[in-house]
Amino acid sequence: MNINYNPYSKEFWKDPWTIYKQLRDNDPVHCMEDFGGAWALSRFEDIWNAHLGSYKDYTSRFGTSPPPLLLGEDSGPGHVSIPTNDGQDHRDYRNTIAERYTQPSIAQMEKDIRKLTQEELKPALKTGKLDIHEVARRVSLFTIADMIGIDREVALKARHFIDIFYERDPNIVGATPKGQEAFGQCMGLMLEMAETWRKDVPPSPSHINTWVNKRVREDTFMTNEQIAGNTSMLIITGSDTVPFNTANLFFYLNQHPQQLEMIKKDFSLIPNAFEECVRFDHPTNILGRKLVKDLELHGKKMKKGDAVIYLYQSAGRDEREFKDPDAFDILRPTPTRNLNFGHGPHKCLGHHLAKLEGRIIIEEILTSIPNYTLKEKEAKRMFGEFLQGYRRMPIEFDPS
Repeated sequence: MNINYNPYSKEFWKDPWTIYKQLRDNDPVHCMEDFGGAWALSRFEDIWNAHLGSYKDYTSRFGTSPPPLLLGEDSGPGHVSIPTNDGQDHRDYRNTIAERYTQPSIAQMEKDIRKLTQEELKPALKTGKLDIHEVARRVSLFTIADMIGIDREVALKARHFIDIFYERDPNIVGATPKGQEAFGQCMGLMLEMAETWRKDVPPSPSHINTWVNKRVREDTFMTNEQIAGNTSMLIITGSDTVPFNTANLFFYLNQHPQQLEMIKKDFSLIPNAFEECVRFDHPTNILGRKLVKDLELHGKKMKKGDAVIYLYQSAGRDEREFKDPDAFDILRPTPTRNLNFGHGPHKCLGHHLAKLEGRIIIEEILTSIPNYTLKEKEAKRMFGEFLQGYRRMPIEFDPS
């Protein structure tokens, strides 16, 4: 069966689920000949095992996102950032800030995140209009900015550049020229700030204070390029998935009003609903690695150096792993395995933070605005090979 899978295709963005099922059923290890012979894994089990094979079978040192893996573009900070390291290097760089992201440490942030959410909601409550994505974006962005130790205005400026970088034109494969320029501006801003932070270090326990003052290893301090790369990486990852998934969740609850009423009556259902939404419509569409050795899977012989991408949206709808996977169900039993935040040594560092932010934002919106009308026709979905989800999710309500 000839399957036309092109993650940059506008036609594919309109209905990815049909293509994903075709891949899972007929070509689970799909050769992407138009992208240098890269491979696409679409089944949950194969992606799960690939995560377990990190370091042993795969390397992150050549990038983990579509631009370097599929288009051969520069991966930005390369091996100097936390995600694009392997083995001991990955553990050493990750451990510089890992203690801040443990569940007990993140739990201590609940009061501050709740206060921030209430502050972001307050102006909108007087107007009767609110964009779910925008509120979630500002809460998650300001939270990660405070943890990094950067001014919120600087974070907003960097986020603006990043948003331009992720805007896609269906007639252009990958980033637009304007997007590439914006990414360069973001990195330039971060490098400029790194010079400033060397002279005027933000106070502890900020990430920058740690990166400037503490050795990664006995003989290694972080360079300005590394600090800039990790700062931009955290701004991106720390303010993308939570806003998209929160907006997506309100959209799907609007499609399932009985489930919305269940949540309004019982906020303890929110964490499971948040996770179910990630499974159902994963905001992070693609990540991947390169092979460090030849590997055969489902009869396909992949070679050392080949790029392999993981289709998380497809994995979340795999009927081999999930019962009735195309049904959105906030009461779905918690799966023993999931790829919502990755798996293995590269599992998302901020998964506890993301789940806490999502829960608090949803609780505060439904507490302040128990009755609202979601303006579905005005909702705007962002499409792209990497990130997908609702970029605008407006609701209207009686002003307080």
